[in-house]
Amino acid sequence: MSIPLRDGDPTSSGDLYYILAPSATADRPKLVLKHQEAFFVADQKGDFPGIPDSEFGLYVAGTRFLRTLELRLDGQPPFLLSTAVSGDNVEVSPDLANPDISSEGGGVLRGRTLRVHRRITLDTTRMYQLLTLESFAREDHELEVAWWFSSDFADVFEVRGLTREQRGTLLPAVYDGRVARLSYRGLDQVTRTTHLEFLPAPHRLDSGIARYQLTIPAGGRTELALTVSALQSGDSPPPGRLLPDVIAGRHEQNMALARQAARVRTDNELVNRWIERASSDLHMLGTETPQGRIAYAGIPWYVAPFGRDSLITALQVLPFNPDLARGTLRFLAHHQGTRDDPFTDQEPGKILHEYRQGEMANCREIAFIPYYGSVDATPLFCILLAEYWCWTGDHALIRELWPALEGALSWMRRARLPGEEYLTYSCRSERGLAHQGWKDSHDAIMHASGEPARSPIALVEAQGYMHAALHGAAALADSLDRPEDARRWRHEAWHLRERFERDFWMEKEGFYALALDGDRAPCRVLTSNPGHCLWSGIVAADRAATVGERLAADDFFSGWGIRTLAAGQPSYNPMSYHNGTVWPHDTAIAATGLRRYGLRNAFLRLATGLFEAVVSCDGFRMPELFCGFSRRPDAGPTRYPVACAPQAWAAGTVFQLLGAMLGVTPDIQSKRLTLDCPTLPGWLNWIDVRGLRLGDARVDLLVSRAGEGARLEQFESEGEVDVVLSL
Repeated sequence: MSIPLRDGDPTSSGDLYYILAPSATADRPKLVLKHQEAFFVADQKGDFPGIPDSEFGLYVAGTRFLRTLELRLDGQPPFLLSTAVSGDNVEVSPDLANPDISSEGGGVLRGRTLRVHRRITLDTTRMYQLLTLESFAREDHELEVAWWFSSDFADVFEVRGLTREQRGTLLPAVYDGRVARLSYRGLDQVTRTTHLEFLPAPHRLDSGIARYQLTIPAGGRTELALTVSALQSGDSPPPGRLLPDVIAGRHEQNMALARQAARVRTDNELVNRWIERASSDLHMLGTETPQGRIAYAGIPWYVAPFGRDSLITALQVLPFNPDLARGTLRFLAHHQGTRDDPFTDQEPGKILHEYRQGEMANCREIAFIPYYGSVDATPLFCILLAEYWCWTGDHALIRELWPALEGALSWMRRARLPGEEYLTYSCRSERGLAHQGWKDSHDAIMHASGEPARSPIALVEAQGYMHAALHGAAALADSLDRPEDARRWRHEAWHLRERFERDFWMEKEGFYALALDGDRAPCRVLTSNPGHCLWSGIVAADRAATVGERLAADDFFSGWGIRTLAAGQPSYNPMSYHNGTVWPHDTAIAATGLRRYGLRNAFLRLATGLFEAVVSCDGFRMPELFCGFSRRPDAGPTRYPVACAPQAWAAGTVFQLLGAMLGVTPDIQSKRLTLDCPTLPGWLNWIDVRGLRLGDARVDLLVSRAGEGARLEQFESEGEVDVVLSL
C-alpha cells in the first residue's frame, strides 16, 4: 500500500519517520518497563492518561493494546506521593493517596487517609497490577474504586505521527463478569485483542469502566488485581499467575543474566550507580530470540532489533559480556539479506537495519519488514565477529557464521562505485531512508552551505568501519588457516586507507569531510563523524592529534560531549536531532578513538563530560541524546524532548569508557590479556573487575591510579591466562 503525503503532515517535510513531540506530554516525567516484545509508558502514578497524541500505553509487538488506564477514587484521581522502580527494572511501585472525598450523606473522607499502593510488572505479553488500599482512618468508609480503560490498537508508527489513509475495524467490546475483551481487526486481517481480567470481579463492568463499591475498614487493607493480556488471532489467555510470583521469577531471570557478565565496581559511588543503572537497562532492553539474546534499541520509539544499534551496543559491552555479542551475531546472520528487493533496500549479504512487527509492517505501509537501508550495519557485523573471536576463541561460531562473513564482504565490494574503493549508499525504497548512516535524518548529510548531498554518498565513518571490517576478516581468515583470503582483505584495507587520506582530508580545516557526494565532491562540513574514524583506526597517525584538537574546540565540545554538528555551521541547531545535539554513544566512540591514538588527556576530558552529564540525569539513566547548548554553571545538560530513555548504546557508554580506561586488549591465541597504559580520571581511584572472560579462563583484577598512570593492584585467574601491564 502506498500512502500519499498530505500537506501539514510531518512527512511532507521530507522526513517520513519524523517523531512528533506534543507539548502536552513531551515534558512530563514518565515510567517505562519492557520485557521481551512488550513495553509500557506510564505517568508517575502508573496511569496511561488519555492525552491526545501521547505515547502513553501498553504495547506488544509494535501495537498499542491499551491506550488508557486510569485509576479513580469516587471519580477523582489520587495524589502522587512517590514512585519507586526496582533496581533491575522488573516493577514500578507508585505510592498514592486519596484526595478529600465527600459522600452523598455529607461525610468526608479526609485527604491522605488512604494509602493507595500500586505494583506493576510485565511478563512477556502480559501486564500485572496489584492495587492495595490501606486505611489509616478511625472508621469504615464507603468508596468507589474504578479503572477506566480503552484500546485504540494503534501501530507505534501512528503514535510517532505517521498518518494512515485507512485503519482496520474496532470490534464490539465484550464484558463478561470479571473479564473485558477489546478487539480490533486490522487491514492485515489479524484480530488483536486486549483481554483484561479483574480480581475480584467488579460490581459493574461495562463501557470501559470497572467499578468496585467497597467498604474500606478502619485500619484495614483491601487488594484488587488486574491482568492485561495482549492476544492475536487464535490466541487464548495464558494461565493466570499471581503478581508476587511473576516478580520473583523475573528477579531470578535478571540475576542469572548478571551472573553471566563480569562485575565491575569502582571507588566512586556515583560511577557505581551509573554502572548499575546501565546494567539493568541493558538487561531490560535485551530480548531473547531463537538465535540468542539481542539488545533492542530504545524505549519507546525503537523497541525492535536494529542492526547498527544492536551491534554497537554489543561491541561496547563485549569485554564484560560476550554472550550478548553471540546472540546479536547469530540473529543478524539469520536475517541477512538473500535477494534483491528495492522496497526494503535488501541485497544479498546485507545486514538489516530495522525489523518491525505490527499491522503497518504486515501491510507494507513501512519498509521495516525487515529493512536493510543501512550502509554501516554490514561492516559493523564483521567487526563484532572479529572482536568476539579475539575475546572468546569460539571457532565453532566463526565456522558457523563464515558464510555470513563472506556474504557481508561481498556486499561491501558490490556497494562500491565502479573504479572506486568507497562504500556508498542510495535509497531505492519509496518508504525507505534517504540517509543510511547512523545520522539518518532527512537533513543530516549536507554540504557546508547547507545544501543536501546528492547520492550515492560515501560517508566518512563508513569507510573507517569497512577498513576495520577488512582487517578483522583477515584476522579470522588467519585463525582458520585461509592465508589467501587474509592477504586479499589486508591489501584491500591498505588501498582503501591510502585513497581515504587523499580524498577525505581537508587541509584548510585540519579535519575530514563528512562525506563524498554523488559527484565525488567532499561535504566540507564539520561534524562528529570523523571521531568514529579514530575509533576504527583508519586515521593516519600523524593526523590523529589534529583531529582530536579540533573535536575538543569549543564549537564541537559543549562541556557535556561532542556536538554532532559544530556550532556556527550553516545547518547548526542545538535542538536538531542530528545537526547540533550531543549523543553520548557518539562522544564515547570518539573518546575511545582518542585513547586508541594515545591522546589520553582528550579522552579523559570527554569521559569526564559524559560522567558529569549522567550525574545530572534522572536515576543515572543516560538518554539517547541531549541538546547541544553550551554548559552552564549549576545546570545539567538540556534534555531533548523525544529522546529514548533508556537507549541501548547510551547505556553501553559507561562500559565502553571503562574498557578504554583499562586499556584492556585480548590475545586469545597467546592466552594473554594486556592492560595497555591504563588511564584513570581524577574522579576514579580504582576499578575492580571480577569474572572477566578470555576464552574459557576468568580473571579478577584491580587497577588503581598512580600519578598520571596506573598500576595493577591485584590479579587472580581461573584457567590459563596471563595478564600483562604495559606502560
